[in-house]
Amino acid sequence: MKKIFLKLVIPSLLVTLGVFQSCETLDLDVVDSPNAVNPTTADVDLFINAIQLRLTDFIDGVEGSGFDGISEFGMEPVRMIHGFGPSYRELNDPADFNQLWGTAYSSALADIRAMTPLAVEAELYTHIAISQVIEAYIMMTLVDFFGDVPYTEAARGNEGIFNPVADSGESIYAAADQLLIDAIANFDLDEVNLPTNDVYYNGDESKWKKLANTLRLKLYLQTRLVDSNATSVINGLISDGDLILDTADDFQFQYSTSAAAPDSRHPFFEKTYSGTGPSSDFYMANYYMDLLENGQPTSDPRTRYYFYRQVGDFSGANVVTNDCVTQNRPAWYSADEVYCTVGDGFWGRDHLNPDGIPPDQQFRAMFGVYPVGGAFDDDSFRNVSGSTAINEGLQGAGINPIMLASYTNFMLAEAALTLGTTGDAATYLEAGMRESITKTMIFSASVANGSSFIPTSGAIDTYIASVMAEYNGGSDDDKLRVIVEQYFIALWTNGVEAYNTYRRTGHPSDIQPAVELSDPGVFQRSNWYPATAADNNINLTQKDGVTAPVFWDTNPASLFR
Repeated sequence: MKKIFLKLVIPSLLVTLGVFQSCETLDLDVVDSPNAVNPTTADVDLFINAIQLRLTDFIDGVEGSGFDGISEFGMEPVRMIHGFGPSYRELNDPADFNQLWGTAYSSALADIRAMTPLAVEAELYTHIAISQVIEAYIMMTLVDFFGDVPYTEAARGNEGIFNPVADSGESIYAAADQLLIDAIANFDLDEVNLPTNDVYYNGDESKWKKLANTLRLKLYLQTRLVDSNATSVINGLISDGDLILDTADDFQFQYSTSAAAPDSRHPFFEKTYSGTGPSSDFYMANYYMDLLENGQPTSDPRTRYYFYRQVGDFSGANVVTNDCVTQNRPAWYSADEVYCTVGDGFWGRDHLNPDGIPPDQQFRAMFGVYPVGGAFDDDSFRNVSGSTAINEGLQGAGINPIMLASYTNFMLAEAALTLGTTGDAATYLEAGMRESITKTMIFSASVANGSSFIPTSGAIDTYIASVMAEYNGGSDDDKLRVIVEQYFIALWTNGVEAYNTYRRTGHPSDIQPAVELSDPGVFQRSNWYPATAADNNINLTQKDGVTAPVFWDTNPASLFR
């Protein structure tokens, strides 16, 4: 068995085996944390636990800090939450990505490099396989957001490589695919011990294998514009039938209600139910709330679970709290595009609004019960600030939805429509909607049960019938738009897949324009390199802007707003 393992895994390890850190990931003056995992004080179980926790930090950020996860950076440009402007060039600053970059390289990747030789020696194949899946996800996502990034020379400071060169995104994707293949093989081996604290799947190797296969589906759908093999690989994955297609197999991180030592609540709950009102830079996006509230003849069944309205109307608002109430609709906005407010208490902001923060905390729509663990919107219209805010809803015991069964169905719907892969796109679309609605309601049941505002099965069927009628009555491009819009809704708070899907498809095509400028510049096709990386690594040059597409994005700039 060990001989088979070495054949499958070592080629991938040799690419990047090294030690903890490289200059591009850190500030120059670094003091090692006495609580950090290192080879002299930790065993393999502690390593794999730390690696798993760093993954959710990488995606969602860290509670009680200024560390924003990569998902938030994806939510802003696609109007899931508001991002400041007025142009795409000002949406983010290079320094915003410093902690994110360090978490990926100096924490997660470094721990994987340190753990792997120990796990190889101890024949802990499941530990190795889990780390391979996480490494593949992190490296794919870094490519998705930044383009070419260091990989083959990263984490090799013990070899004197302190300025690692950037590898092409395409080569990193190929390496990630091989990592997932190797991981699947390693899950099939007989290990000495399973991890003692697998925070995602509790040591269930069959679920980890489904995740690895589903990430391969994601990878090949992501590259469908540039890879002629995408169709055959996806068909093979469908034929094997080992994908995440049941909510019991969903890949998610479960937060708790603990507010201290450490704060382990959902980071978005901590930012919005802090007791002093929502964080100054946190606004729901008017476009996204309008998509749920007004995208179909009836409100989306998930609306009251996703958002909490602190007020029922805006009669108390004025030019101080929202200056757009006295301004005319921008000339470049069509008559049917949401502007200023959605109405009925859905107080957010328009795309790339660069204004300062007015005294509007009591008006703002908040994150709801799903998936952040906040309050269910039962028309109580409470001002959820003050000392009782931390007790609202699930008190922050939300989830980080990384890869869910509903997502798989939407990806399969897109593949069937655009590539002609196995299966019926309409069937996948309906399955994705039903999976998402059911999961949202079950997750939130302890808070919402007893409310007269819980959607009935008839209301859900009416909503789905409306979407399916729109889908069946449209052109192929209309069908793709419907699939993506519904995927966007199911993806709530998962900015990674939303940002990728928008750049891959150009949909939703009716997404809200920028509010301040008729031309906010070319859409943000990738992100600045972190300041610490560009400043400290002589082999990494800061970009001129954020308009350069990543390797799998061959769409014309005219496709995006």
